[in-house]
Amino acid sequence: MGKFIRIFLLIYLGIFSADFLSAVEINCSSPVHKNKPKCKGKSTVSSEKKAEEFDSWFPIGYTENRIAAAWVQLKSFEKLNEFSFRLKAKDTLDNGAQRIGKLDLNCKNKDYYFRPNGLFSYGPTWLAIPEGSGVASVANIFCRNTSARSDWGYTDKTRYIWDQKKPEGDPSNLGGEWILHYDRDDGEGYYNTEVKKLGDTVIYGAYFRMKKGDRSAAQPGDTSKYLWAHKSCKENLSSEFFKPDESIEGFWLAPIPGRPGGTDMAVGKRFCN
Repeated sequence: MGKFIRIFLLIYLGIFSADFLSAVEINCSSPVHKNKPKCKGKSTVSSEKKAEEFDSWFPIGYTENRIAAAWVQLKSFEKLNEFSFRLKAKDTLDNGAQRIGKLDLNCKNKDYYFRPNGLFSYGPTWLAIPEGSGVASVANIFCRNTSARSDWGYTDKTRYIWDQKKPEGDPSNLGGEWILHYDRDDGEGYYNTEVKKLGDTVIYGAYFRMKKGDRSAAQPGDTSKYLWAHKSCKENLSSEFFKPDESIEGFWLAPIPGRPGGTDMAVGKRFCN
């Protein structure tokens, strides 16, 4: 299980209401669900497409050299009880070999268990979820759909930020002006002036580029991305819209505080008043 601990966090903020069926459609063509009562009578006309989506591995973390080292299959989501769920997962051993197994997480106890296929038990029974690990990123996504969602930042008090409809369009296509707000040796950040005001919140587009001083083979270039952010005008909290791949609907992550002098505070100061 060590590889799941050592990998770096993939997502950079950090989940949804009600049943996850509304965000990730249960795939009745998958071996996980096809024989279950919930799939009885459901059509499998698009079974070829569904199987292909189920087989898609989504990386949840990287090594220090930015090489993907662990993955999960988002479509394999299986709710075990009100606090726990299971995903099909795989990781890479130090010798380069890959192993596939089951990743179980308990959102209430904040622990997990990875068991490679073919083994009835493997190593310690349950381990604490390390903060900033790939397992934590998985918990941030799926614990939103359990009774322990508030333990992961999805509280009723902040529901007005994270439990909202997805934004329309691509933030890279916004028609407003891109304002450079952060420009230092390690990176740069912009926000767009075309915002959408929703009562006590503002949805805006942002662009970030992290600059790499090391141009070695391990880190050959910069890392950049556009994103949607949902800023509260009542408190110092903001949520990022997260859409991991095309096979599932995107959703707003758990709100986190903006840093002093950061883009989020600059947007609030300009558009919340």
